[in-house]
Amino acid sequence: GAALVVAKVVGAAGVVWLLVDTYFVVSEPGTWIRGIALPLTQGAVIHGQGVVGVSLYFTDGSDRLDWYSRASMLLAAGLLAVFVLFVRRLGPAATVLPWCAFFLATRSQDGYYLMMTPLWLATAVTAPASEFATAWQPRPRFLSRRPARVAAAVLLLTPALASAAWAATGTPPLGLRVTSVRRATPTVVSRLDVEVGNTGPVALAPHFTLTTGQGMNPYWTVVRGPAEVPAHATARYELRPPAGRFVLPRPGVRIRLRAFTAVPQTLSSADVRLRPSG
Repeated sequence: GAALVVAKVVGAAGVVWLLVDTYFVVSEPGTWIRGIALPLTQGAVIHGQGVVGVSLYFTDGSDRLDWYSRASMLLAAGLLAVFVLFVRRLGPAATVLPWCAFFLATRSQDGYYLMMTPLWLATAVTAPASEFATAWQPRPRFLSRRPARVAAAVLLLTPALASAAWAATGTPPLGLRVTSVRRATPTVVSRLDVEVGNTGPVALAPHFTLTTGQGMNPYWTVVRGPAEVPAHATARYELRPPAGRFVLPRPGVRIRLRAFTAVPQTLSSADVRLRPSG
């Protein structure tokens, strides 16, 4: 009976998926496959309110940002295994647990949680713990004792936490120093000259921006400078704001120069002092 219910749900989901995707699968199969895999392959700049905030706001960056993505996938797998082992207790959280993986991801926006809130509320009302009281859950002999079950849960979740810690404790591979500033007016920056030193073992292709608050702003245009900074080398860049001008914020606002690389994913940040002239 349970298998029949699962088959019906899977079948309904498959039919809806085919109705939406068949045209794209047939007309542009390569583009469709790349689009499906994009969340795992795009190397998008870090953003959000999750653990990535450590590298974004509390340190000067990390040369191990890829480990946030790995931590996210490991947490999803670990939570699935824990859910199977403790389905009677965790059953009501079935719609919440998968989304916890986003907390460790490189893109951990609060919007991922907010848009699922209606589903979570519906689940809380329609799937109480009593519905799972007799659910099947595997209990091999080595999990017969409570300490063993606790140890198994910890063991399943530890790789994700270790990966996140490894990413958060990375060091920025690029040293950033502003060498000169050109202004259109005393409060408007039109050009920025930056010296970049690569302390890492591989060449890096940096993309630059200035931020004054949460998240990452549009990249600045590289007017002059190499596509990559070789390993253990220094390069100079002339940067132009995305709109041709960068208006200085009020005094006291923290301005951060950031350099992001996609392969490998790294972030290097440095505070810069840009005050109105004159």
